[in-house]
Amino acid sequence: MDWAALKSKRVRAAYDAETRDLHVKFPGSPPVNHADIPPHVYQNLLETDDPYFYYQYYIAPSRVSPGRRQSVSVASYAVKLVLLLAACSLLMATGLDPDHGGVFEESELRSN
Repeated sequence: MDWAALKSKRVRAAYDAETRDLHVKFPGSPPVNHADIPPHVYQNLLETDDPYFYYQYYIAPSRVSPGRRQSVSVASYAVKLVLLLAACSLLMATGLDPDHGGVFEESELRSN
């Protein structure tokens, strides 16, 4: 992956077309990594007259923190779903009147 100088001459960028990873290097700071950047966005970054603005507006929101690019497992979603369903069941069970075994009679519903 080769670093290309942008029109500002102080900012450099490198793009891996296979993984669609973009690396941007600003003066005095380490490279910033971005994942899943379309090729046309990288090409526009190379061609724009104001790479700082283009970067801040179009690319910066997709910043990838180091070590945060792992896929989320289905198991974590399943655990969250089970906890959510348990909490909803608990709320519904405690919201029913215990004196009637959780069943409301028709007259009670009409009076409200």
